[in-house]
Formats: sequence, C-alpha cells, structure tokens
Amino acid sequence: MASKFIDTLRWLAILGSSIWAGIHMTLLGIRIPYIAKAFFGFVIAIAIVASMIYVSEKKDFYLPVFVFYILDTLLLLESRITIAPVFNRKLPWTPSAIDSIILDIIMIVLSGVLYFAAKRSK
Repeated sequence: MASKFIDTLRWLAILGSSIWAGIHMTLLGIRIPYIAKAFFGFVIAIAIVASMIYVSEKKDFYLPVFVFYILDTLLLLESRITIAPVFNRKLPWTPSAIDSIILDIIMIVLSGVLYFAAKRSK
C-alpha cells in the first residue's frame, strides 16, 4: 500500500516538475534582460532533470530536488518583497508568478515527502 502511495506521489512530482518547467518556458518569450533569460533557462533545465530523477527513481538525488524547490521559492518571494538585483525594482505579482509560487509549494511538499520516505526506507 505504501509503495503505491509513494509511486503516485512520484508521478505527481514528475508532472509537477514538468508543468513548472513549462510555466517558466513561457517567460523566455517576454522582453527581459539576457541574464534573466539565462537564469530561467538554467532553472528550466533543473526542473526537467528533477522530472528525470523521479522517473528513474534516483533516490540519492531527491534531496537536491527538494532543496532546489525551497531555494526557488525563497528567490521568488525575495524578488517580490525586496528589490530584484537584475531589474533594480520589486517584481510584480503576475499570473505566472502566482502559479509558480503555488506550484513551488506543492513541489516542496511532494519532493520533501519523497525524500523523507526514501531516507526512511534505506
């Protein structure tokens, strides 16, 4: 029973990481500084790798995925609360930012549960 539950969470994490990457891909089409586009490309690649980690069940890499989503959430919140360094201003709460924060929270929960379940099963 627990294995089915973990497998379901793993597939939800695969879907969530893929959707997360898709949301961020839409940001590459807007007019923003090149450094920001490079950053988005980098985090998109990390989210795609996170999906691949969950597909392949590489449990040793569950912690870095968990940390990635925590750091991304902190960076997203920081850029909305204080001045974002590249833009020299606070960034607005756009629909994609709101979608991203909701998905970040979901991914923190999913990746955290998967990491702690994998750690406990060792």
